[in-house]
Amino acid sequence: MNGIRQFYLKMLQSDELNNRFGGPLFVAMLVATSLFLAATWIRSDIGLLEFGDSPAVAPHEDFAAFYRGGQMAAEGRAAEVYDYRRFVEGLSGDNQSLLFLNPPHALLFYELLAKTPYPAARGLVLGLSVLCLFLSVRLIRLQAGFWPYVFVAFSAGTLYSLQLLQLSPITTFLLLFALLFSRQKPVLSGLALCVLTIKPQYGLLVPVYLLAMRDWRAFGVAACGTLVLVALSIGVYGVSVWQAFFASMTGGVHSIQFQISHNMMVTFGQSMGKIGAGADLKMIAQIVCIVVSGAVVWVVARHWRREAAAPLSLLAMSVAAPSFLFYDWLMYAMALLLMLKLSPAWPLSLQALAGLLWIAPVVHDVLNVYDAGAAFYFSSLIPAIAVAVLAHAAATFSRQESACGRFRTPHERPGELPV
Repeated sequence: MNGIRQFYLKMLQSDELNNRFGGPLFVAMLVATSLFLAATWIRSDIGLLEFGDSPAVAPHEDFAAFYRGGQMAAEGRAAEVYDYRRFVEGLSGDNQSLLFLNPPHALLFYELLAKTPYPAARGLVLGLSVLCLFLSVRLIRLQAGFWPYVFVAFSAGTLYSLQLLQLSPITTFLLLFALLFSRQKPVLSGLALCVLTIKPQYGLLVPVYLLAMRDWRAFGVAACGTLVLVALSIGVYGVSVWQAFFASMTGGVHSIQFQISHNMMVTFGQSMGKIGAGADLKMIAQIVCIVVSGAVVWVVARHWRREAAAPLSLLAMSVAAPSFLFYDWLMYAMALLLMLKLSPAWPLSLQALAGLLWIAPVVHDVLNVYDAGAAFYFSSLIPAIAVAVLAHAAATFSRQESACGRFRTPHERPGELPV
């Protein structure tokens, strides 16, 4: 019996989970949330395997917006994707609230998708999303057996992104790869960042990170590649599509997206709106958040080694994003896993804050069942929780660095990966 016990304990990596995963409180919060979301997957019909014939009959999912944009671009109507009335004409009743918010060069990719039947395109993106989900965990290389994969698979970010078939698993992988390998693999990192510009809110502070790290080659590849994509979009679709895009930023669908308060949208601008602030104060709050987060990214990337700079920068980039929803929670999840790679044992207070950040969308949804008002105001507090995790982690790791010099040594070039 003792041999059997040792076998399953080794298989479950129980020692690693106890000693190298933040601490018992953080682990307990992740285990409880994973079990809850696993039951949700089993008991609820989230429509993951419902393959409609076209966007006109597709159930509620964001992928329909990407495919619809590609269809319109293929029909020579690229500029009309930012015209709400024209855009929703080809969408089902369940998807009448969808907006096209990507920059015009995203249409280059979406048009390729639209050249294949909708079910095949949907299946391709679904498969790529699942692959990127597990590749992201693989990149971090935590020594904790299969547990990181389980916790990420049954996390709020995964549930929301697959339920809505958003691109979050793909964009998270691209950003994570670039943050970790911009020095070692500058060309691939730069190309990853080029593709990431179809969702520019996530990589808003990446240039700050690359410049602070002095990763000139990755920066150059990313900049040149993005210019090529922009030029291609103008050559294929004309200047009018960019004119329509900028018009939508100031008075079209983009401005509508920013003005409306969403429970699932958790940014500082949104938080200000949820407590009654007007559009101007929301904009000021978001700009201040971006500037402060940029300063954080610059400091940690300039002065700390990559193993410490990457998770804190990813947290800061998530906080700064002017559009950040529950399906983007994989970015927070990956940042916290990177923090575990950096320091496997956390103070109890950091465990509590980090655990609350991991489970925040679940807490919101449970609250929403009983009191929609409480859920609404809780969502306004989530950016503050993320900032608290960032500040606490920076202080904790800074003390550790002062004690042992682990995260910064004078003779190393900024940005070098630890051996």
